[in-house]
Amino acid sequence: MPVVGTGGHVDHGKSTLVQALTGRDPDRWREEKERGLTIDLGFAWARIGDQEVSFVDVPGHERFMKNMLAGSGGFDVALLVVAADEGWMPQSEEHLAVLDLLEIRHGLVALTKTDRADADLIELATLEVEERLSGTSLEGCPIVGVSAVSGDGLEDLRAALAGVIAAMPANRSNRTRLWIDRVFPMAGAGTVVTGTLVGGSIAVGDDVEVLPGAVTGRVRSLQAHEAERDRIEAGTRTAAGVAGLDRRKVARGWMLGRPGEWVPSDRFLVTFRSARYVDRPLSRRGAYQMHLGSGAWPVRLFSVGEVDDRTVGVLRAGQPVPVRMGDRFVLRDVGRRLIVAGGQIVEPVAPRKGRDARRAVAALRPVLREDPDRRAGALLGWRGVETPEVLAAHSGGGRPDRGVVAGRSLLSEDHAGRLVRRARTIVARFHEDNPLRPGMPNASLASALRVGIDTLAAVLPFDDRLGQRESVVALAGFLPELDRSEEEEWERIRTDLESAGPMVPRLKEMEIDPELLHALLREGRLVRVSEELAYLPGQVDALVARLADLPERFTVAEFRDSTGLTRKYAVPFLEWADRRGITTRYGNERSVNP
Repeated sequence: MPVVGTGGHVDHGKSTLVQALTGRDPDRWREEKERGLTIDLGFAWARIGDQEVSFVDVPGHERFMKNMLAGSGGFDVALLVVAADEGWMPQSEEHLAVLDLLEIRHGLVALTKTDRADADLIELATLEVEERLSGTSLEGCPIVGVSAVSGDGLEDLRAALAGVIAAMPANRSNRTRLWIDRVFPMAGAGTVVTGTLVGGSIAVGDDVEVLPGAVTGRVRSLQAHEAERDRIEAGTRTAAGVAGLDRRKVARGWMLGRPGEWVPSDRFLVTFRSARYVDRPLSRRGAYQMHLGSGAWPVRLFSVGEVDDRTVGVLRAGQPVPVRMGDRFVLRDVGRRLIVAGGQIVEPVAPRKGRDARRAVAALRPVLREDPDRRAGALLGWRGVETPEVLAAHSGGGRPDRGVVAGRSLLSEDHAGRLVRRARTIVARFHEDNPLRPGMPNASLASALRVGIDTLAAVLPFDDRLGQRESVVALAGFLPELDRSEEEEWERIRTDLESAGPMVPRLKEMEIDPELLHALLREGRLVRVSEELAYLPGQVDALVARLADLPERFTVAEFRDSTGLTRKYAVPFLEWADRRGITTRYGNERSVNP
């Protein structure tokens, strides 16, 4: 169901035309009816061609430009209204600027009040409109003369509007998104929010979340065009009664979606261009509001360069905003009360460096018109690592068709390749510094790469020159080997241990290099039975064999007497045997396990 939005100068007949097309007066407030002036958004609907169409009528007076902008974010089709007897006026230009900056390409111009103008004036007004539209998103759109009072041209306008609607592509997002423009209480319905459902669907009973406040509730009732509905699809003006939603915590400009589907951001990368009547670059010192959806968000602007005919910039908002790639916005200079620029969200989380920002635009801008899956894939390619949930939120519901699963995150294949190349360099350096160790501990390598263990495990298969053994990573084919001096040192150690018998010297007395000691223990050349004692394997076997000569239950003293060891040697050895399952302790006695 398409949404048609009006635009045009004050008193050019927007509301009157909508009433003539729909049979419904879009002006809701008594003050509007008394003054004959649209102040806030108005709504109506009608069947145009073979479709039911929602109409959003916006105020034309410059004092209510913020209200016009609140409605324009949900437009599918623009109905620009220009009075034939007055021609192009200041708000005609500013409203066209909004439609052009939002790149609304489906629309037409209603040349109203033709009953007040002769043929020559109508022709001049038509030529002027054509000239004004030149170079904008509405260039070449139909221009239809009409009088809402006499009815002349109304059928032609309906036919032209039906043709524009029929030419619209079906490219709605499947991610639920309703920009709120009204909030009010209603008995039996809870808090009611209204807006244009620009994506996805809503059904009675759905859990919903209103952002940026993260306020939750459940849909109790739905209405569209004054009819109760169980379910509403995208493109529909909607009123939703939401139970559990405190109306004091919700405001115009906030967005209703499904819980967990949106991840707000307060710093986003954009491309933008100035309105054609702005003759100087935008200053970063200006006070701006970003109009997105139905909201007006105070932002600071930082320009970081140029790409083609667009300026690359970063917008920093005062609070997080639920944005996604491809969202279009309009910038309003608060001081001058003037629409000055408009653009598109390229990356919902802006890089910190200008160089990176320009690279991000080059990587992401080409896919902004693509489907959400392509956007998600490009976003993953740019970020390198991200969770599927955030990728879906920032791409509009997409899932990359390629990626490396690492715990709860996805890695792009390029990022995985970069990580594993860094890992190879780090491990090679570790081997140089620690030639006697079998490899670099997993935790140490993950820390050096600044990734988690899950990520490390996911990227290692990308390089067959790295291997993982138990809890260490080594270059393929690497084997720790003792050099000549270390072999000589080992020979000294072996000789000292053999000559000492079962009461070997303490390790600290032998002054063994710690790295050499670890290597000898890993290779099985030494067996460590306590912090202070290590034996040759043959010595250990001999002591274990002596256990067979002891009674079924024996004491430390009996083992000591059998082996000739002192208590300082017998106790550590038996405790080692307990840990290895060779013996089992029962109080002051032990037995040999079968």
